[in-house]
Amino acid sequence: MSSEARPWKFRLQHILKAIAECRAFVSGMTCEQFEADAKTLKAVVWNLMTIGEAARHIPAEVVAQHPEIPWAQMRGMRNHIVHGYDQINLGLVWTTVTEELTPIVPLLERLMSETVD
Repeated sequence: MSSEARPWKFRLQHILKAIAECRAFVSGMTCEQFEADAKTLKAVVWNLMTIGEAARHIPAEVVAQHPEIPWAQMRGMRNHIVHGYDQINLGLVWTTVTEELTPIVPLLERLMSETVD
């Protein structure tokens, strides 16, 4: 099955999994430890790219119906990482993972449970 043909809920599952992995990877770390740990940093950045790419495949009507979910920011983070890979703000990555991803989990879970493909 091509990437484009997959149901959009499949993309929500990818976003939720990537968020869970990001949170697990940084658990117990300080920002300084995170910035010094190349493996964790790269794993988190990969997952942020996954989140943004998956968000890009959510249909426009779903995005419009759920403005409480930061779709544009998810896509924007992915674009910045991919196109500005040499200018990644690690403090922003840390804040995103430790403060901004957790609140969107219940929103995404609710969207998964309330709608059909």
